[in-house]
Amino acid sequence: MENLTSERTPHVIAAEINMITTQTKKILLASAIEIGRRLQEAKDLVKHGEWGKWLEESVSYSQKTAERLIKLYQEYGPEFSDGSDSSKSTSMSILTYTQALLLLGLPAEEREEFIVQNNIGGMTIQELEQALKDRDQANQAKDQALQEKDRAIQTKNQAIQENQLLKKGLETIDNTISELINEQAKALSTPMNPENNKAEFPSANSASSEGNNSSVQAVPFTHNLKTESDPNDHIKYVEKCDAYCKTIADTFFDLTTTLTNLNHIDPKLKEKKREEANRLITYMAETIQEWPPPRKPLRVNS
Repeated sequence: MENLTSERTPHVIAAEINMITTQTKKILLASAIEIGRRLQEAKDLVKHGEWGKWLEESVSYSQKTAERLIKLYQEYGPEFSDGSDSSKSTSMSILTYTQALLLLGLPAEEREEFIVQNNIGGMTIQELEQALKDRDQANQAKDQALQEKDRAIQTKNQAIQENQLLKKGLETIDNTISELINEQAKALSTPMNPENNKAEFPSANSASSEGNNSSVQAVPFTHNLKTESDPNDHIKYVEKCDAYCKTIADTFFDLTTTLTNLNHIDPKLKEKKREEANRLITYMAETIQEWPPPRKPLRVNS
């Protein structure tokens, strides 16, 4: 007997106390789940609006406490085993009442995996709280990384769309310049006095010689007009002038916008296109300053 007494050390006694405490907490959880089961059953039977009164008069529970016990039953009841039946033992069997309450914040599909991975059976409440906090922070970092990835993809897609719009804008400019050249070619006709051609169009010839290296080849041109005229023709031509000026203004705005965008992507290519556009605009400005020429355009019968 003395030999048995000498073997009981403070360490052994502490281990026994901790084991009894743990078992008591497990029993408390099992009891709480069973109470929750019965509370759920009673709630389904009690008339609507009388639940709080029934709790107060019958079991002395507040609605908050009752809902917590019902929640424990709903979340753990189907999978919980108090250990008496090893065939039904699950990871939930190692939980204490307080641990089970803390784990209610986890989605049901993640709870069992979290219990196994973190060895919760050997954790204190403080350690479990820290593990849950670490998990939340890791999930937040993961969500933030996914959001940043999504933003990067959106930025990339936006850049692709902007490049496509820029390419379309450049094509529009090239097409506009080509159309202007074609219109000039259509309007080109043989002057009545070819020898005076150079004298009549000094600015046009100058623009043509300066622009030999550009995509815009400015050439002097004349306009064929009908011999007959309508007294009201001026109304039609004023409307046309207004419409053409608006078209030029709109196209010029699109041109400057496109050059601005191109400057952010390829400054060298922007400068090339700017010089081409500048030669065209300079030629147009010089031409309109002296148009119509001093000599009337050639009149031909339609």
